[in-house]
Amino acid sequence: MKGILYGIGVGPGDPELLTCKAVRILQEVDCVAVPVAERDKESAAHRIAGKYIRSGCPVIELEFPMTRDQDLLEEAWRQGCETIKELLDQGRSVAFLTLGDAMLYSTYIYLNQFLGRAGCRVQTIPGITSFSAAAAAGGIPLAFGDDKMAVLPGSAVAELNNGNLDHFDTVVIFKVARQYQKLIASLEKAGRLDNSVLVMSCGHPEEQVVTDLRSMVGQDLSYFSLIISRKEPV
Repeated sequence: MKGILYGIGVGPGDPELLTCKAVRILQEVDCVAVPVAERDKESAAHRIAGKYIRSGCPVIELEFPMTRDQDLLEEAWRQGCETIKELLDQGRSVAFLTLGDAMLYSTYIYLNQFLGRAGCRVQTIPGITSFSAAAAAGGIPLAFGDDKMAVLPGSAVAELNNGNLDHFDTVVIFKVARQYQKLIASLEKAGRLDNSVLVMSCGHPEEQVVTDLRSMVGQDLSYFSLIISRKEPV
């Protein structure tokens, strides 16, 4: 019988936020695959979940470069899928670790789709999203009652006009580091900046919660940074 791939969301950074199911599976699988931006560079997902991996279990690094070159990305996904499929065809079970939730802005999504179409058995283990953990860290509610909430990448928010933002009571903004100055301008024009919180490296020892977003303009922001913006103060 062919093996099964488990896509495991390891949460935003705190090892104690892994689910009981994720921990159990990491104790049972034959091998673990972890994404890295470069060979021999530490995997953040591995660092978070490493202590739960069964002693002696092989850990395989799959390289997924940090690039917007679609051809390079697709080649990396193809190679990663082939590596995992070979293990599954041998009857081995594989856990693929990914930050946050496995089905939100995750490399795992491409593996899930490709391997699923190839007839492989795939099971997804959800993880705590970074914005859920950031909301808890920053003490900012995500939604009340019938509030409308949007989850968007920074590039999309930077291009929206004020009227678009006004449709949502809460806007969660991912991938903010490269777009930060434009985002600050957009949020200020929309009258939302003073009701926004910047959370960097949520769940990591260096976690920061910033309420004065203007103070961070021109600063180097962690790649693991997001903004939660409320339409009205809470």
